[in-house]
Amino acid sequence: MVHVTSLVVFLTCMVLSEAQHEPGYCSFYEECGSNPLIENPLIPAIVPCLNYSRARLVTGNHYTQLKKVCPVLDRGEGNTYACCSTKQLTSLDMSLVLSKAVLNRCPSCAENFAHLHCINTCSPNQSQTVKITKVMNLTESNVTREVVVGYQAFLSDTFADGSFQSCKNVRIPATGGFAIGTMCGRYGAKLCNAQRWYDFQGDSSNGLAPLDLDFKLIKEGDTEGVPEGVIPYNGRALKCNETTPSGGQVCSCLDCQASCPSIPPPSRPPGPFRLLGTDGFLVISIILLCLLLFSFLLYLFVSFWVMSKKRDDEKKGMRKANGKDQNSNDVTQRLIDPSEVTCAERNSLAAQALMSSWFRQWGILMATYPLIVLLLSAAVTAVFAAGLKSIELTTDPVELWSAPESRARQEKTFHDTYFDPFFRTNQLILTAPNREGYIYDSLLFGRQNFSGIISKDLIIQLLELQTRIQNIEFWSEDLNRTASLKDVCFAPLSPNNVSLMDCATNSLPQYFQNSLDNINAKVNMTELGVTKEVDWRDHLFYCLNSPLSFKDITDLGMSCMADYGAPVFSFLAVGGYTNDDFTNAEALILTFLPQQLRSNQPQV
Repeated sequence: MVHVTSLVVFLTCMVLSEAQHEPGYCSFYEECGSNPLIENPLIPAIVPCLNYSRARLVTGNHYTQLKKVCPVLDRGEGNTYACCSTKQLTSLDMSLVLSKAVLNRCPSCAENFAHLHCINTCSPNQSQTVKITKVMNLTESNVTREVVVGYQAFLSDTFADGSFQSCKNVRIPATGGFAIGTMCGRYGAKLCNAQRWYDFQGDSSNGLAPLDLDFKLIKEGDTEGVPEGVIPYNGRALKCNETTPSGGQVCSCLDCQASCPSIPPPSRPPGPFRLLGTDGFLVISIILLCLLLFSFLLYLFVSFWVMSKKRDDEKKGMRKANGKDQNSNDVTQRLIDPSEVTCAERNSLAAQALMSSWFRQWGILMATYPLIVLLLSAAVTAVFAAGLKSIELTTDPVELWSAPESRARQEKTFHDTYFDPFFRTNQLILTAPNREGYIYDSLLFGRQNFSGIISKDLIIQLLELQTRIQNIEFWSEDLNRTASLKDVCFAPLSPNNVSLMDCATNSLPQYFQNSLDNINAKVNMTELGVTKEVDWRDHLFYCLNSPLSFKDITDLGMSCMADYGAPVFSFLAVGGYTNDDFTNAEALILTFLPQQLRSNQPQV
């Protein structure tokens, strides 16, 4: 292996000393066999032959195939040049088919992806956009040839970022995730950017790239690090809301935010209601108040006048009566004329007299036969109360709020029959007011805001609280023994012989597998020539954004999975954040999931 490496280095130096970057020239051409440096590739790792020569005029079937695979290079038959053979086009087409299966929901994205690799493989000006970095001798069928096993591709960051933007929101319907997440390696969809996307495409360890391809994204006008004669490719990347030259439709709203119909802004609310240059409601209120005061004063005046008039009339109509009352006292009363008695008063008096007579007779009857009345009352009461023996009190909320034949009830019954009753949720939400946040300058993720509650001391305190709760023991009458959380918890991955570690407890310390050693872990790491210390904050930031990862991208190499074997999604660990800014959370969440026992099981 040492001899092979030395030979690769020697040949590479020889090639680089002779290489030139001119328009109309190829750096490699035709296929020369499988890359011996790649073991167990997912598709054949066929590498091209080193061949610095002029681009070939493509005609006939060669032209037809180029037009099909790389229409971006078509300049018309008899006027189209390329740096790839029909075999290379076949291999390129096979490779693009795999990617298009994921990206074809957005035709412009798929076309941009093909555009890039067509330029690298077939562009007639290939030598101006690539620089060979590694070559080696490869012998096949007793023929030894120099093959390219690594090169640099120079791209304008405008084209590179445009292609990335057209693809970053394309989804995979089967999983609901982003297609870019499967094409960005360890970074996933959340942390992916244009450079990381291209780095993964050019990494031969991914099982798809046939050689090492180092993409260099160059800002427009920047010549630093660009070899003499090299011109970074700056083609036009289609936007996701554009149709493709081959007739592809714009991407759907789900895969491209720019394709979503624009919602007109809400109309401006009308101005405040005004009367006489001031608040209209205030003016109306004052007017109503004045009317009410005037009406009240008018009522008082009329009432006083009517009462005075009535008193004068009574004085004129009074006379001394000759009769006496029941105590033989002289009484003075006004004589009432029969015409003054209204019909309603006559009916009221008659009804009162009738009811008085009835109730008097009823009272006499009850008082005359008390025993019979009590016995009859008791008998009637017993008859009407007989239905109480069949009464059923429903206290189960499921029975109270869902009909037996409802869709929800049927689905719940099916779930409980073939699985187990759904677990219950017990949550503690913890805050730490008045703690100042800070900015952490991460080697991998740059400057990130951390709220005051996302601190090592509070995470350790949360872990201690979680441990104390998990260790609580109590006496169970049904089990006739001391029980703890492991006897009642939901343990999806180990339902038998449950230990505390098997319980589905979701919290932020679970990103560290509830281990103090993991929380305190730190290591020096070098990235792009910069060496810094990475610690719990780098691991936590990665896990909050990629909770499904079994290994973070730092040199800590720790898992994001909880100790019970399942992921802890960000919304189960922290709360009070905006958008996806998880490290700016205002609360830590501790969730215990007790198991919902069946009605015929012992209740702990």
